[in-house]
Amino acid sequence: MRQSTPRRRSGLIRLAGPILAFLLAATASAQEVIRISSYKPLAGRNAEVSKVTDEEVTGVYAGMKGLKWVKFYYDPVTGERGSVTVWADRAALDAYMNSEARKGLLARLRPIIQGDVSSRIYVVHQPGK
Repeated sequence: MRQSTPRRRSGLIRLAGPILAFLLAATASAQEVIRISSYKPLAGRNAEVSKVTDEEVTGVYAGMKGLKWVKFYYDPVTGERGSVTVWADRAALDAYMNSEARKGLLARLRPIIQGDVSSRIYVVHQPGK
């Protein structure tokens, strides 16, 4: 019986794993993302929250690099409010989430909402692409 000898891996095969991981990470980071934020105004503060949204939040969003789309929502039954935003990629969203402008908005909203603003973030899936 013939004894098998260990095969040497070529340099190309050894590089394939890290290169593939890099390419997958680059592709994932270039995908659009959706952020759904939600919060509830304190009792009797809905009009004030609307004013902050209309006068301040929309202005901050208008100046954000990488923001492609924004819609605001309100559920009159539960009082929940928030926004749905589409960003060019995760890096653009992260830049907003860490921005001084967002920190300023949170400082304006915290005294008039219950708890914190919550967020859910999803990668955009486009069938066929």
